[in-house]
Order: sequence, then C-alpha cells, then structure tokens
Amino acid sequence: MVIFSKKIIGLSSILFASITLFGCSGIIENSLDSSDKADYEIATKQETGNGSIELLTPTITTKDNQLEFMTEGIDENKVTFIFVANKKVFEQKIKNDESYKLDIMDIKDAHRTDYEPKVQLLQTIDDTEDGDIVTFKQVRYTVEKD
Repeated sequence: MVIFSKKIIGLSSILFASITLFGCSGIIENSLDSSDKADYEIATKQETGNGSIELLTPTITTKDNQLEFMTEGIDENKVTFIFVANKKVFEQKIKNDESYKLDIMDIKDAHRTDYEPKVQLLQTIDDTEDGDIVTFKQVRYTVEKD
C-alpha cells in the first residue's frame, strides 16, 4: 500500500509539473488585453500583427549602402517605422507590393560580417514610435566582405 501511495504521489507531481509548465502559457495569453498580447507575441514569437516584410537585398557587400524591401498585408493607413541595426532609417506610410530603398551608409553596425544584422518593421496604435505596438516584423540580411 505504501508503494502504491508513493507512485500516486509521484505521478501527481509529474502531472502538476506538466500542467504548470505547458498549461500556463495558454492561461497567461488568454488573460492579456490586446496591447499586452502584442508584447507577449513579440517576446515569444519575435513578431506580431498582420503582414510580412521581404528584403529584396537579402545579401549585400561591405561596400553596399542600400537595402531594399517590400511588404505584403501591412496596414497602409498606419505610419511604418523601419530600423536597421537598431537605428531608425524610415518613417512614413507605405504601400504594399511596392519596393522601398533604405540608406544604411552611416549606420555603424549595418555592415558587420560577424552576424546577420536585422531590419525591423514597427507600427503602433497611435502612429508614434513609442506607442503600443500593433505590428512588429523582422528579417535578417547577410553582409559579405567585398
């Protein structure tokens, strides 16, 4: 009887741990309001919102000073902020399926070859850089030595 009780306690502990580890993320996600959900998605999935960004120049050389991108399904009525290597390089409303060029000449980390720099797209609820995020997308590009 003592061995059976220890097995039940052990199985109960495993079940409790499984529910705690795997079940909480759903409970947490369901309890968030819309602005907190966006932050949660960014933290867990590295993006949030509708649409996508595509780099038309996924590989550049150390001598290239432009990146080119296009979007699909992004809210065209909102101001879009684009960051390259954590520096804002673009702020305006955009049209999907049109290409845009980004000047990266004066961005220190935009030409690093030891990792793939990021291009990040951001839209906020109030069209300010510091507002609550509604869309966040990011892509990486490769820099090859020239």
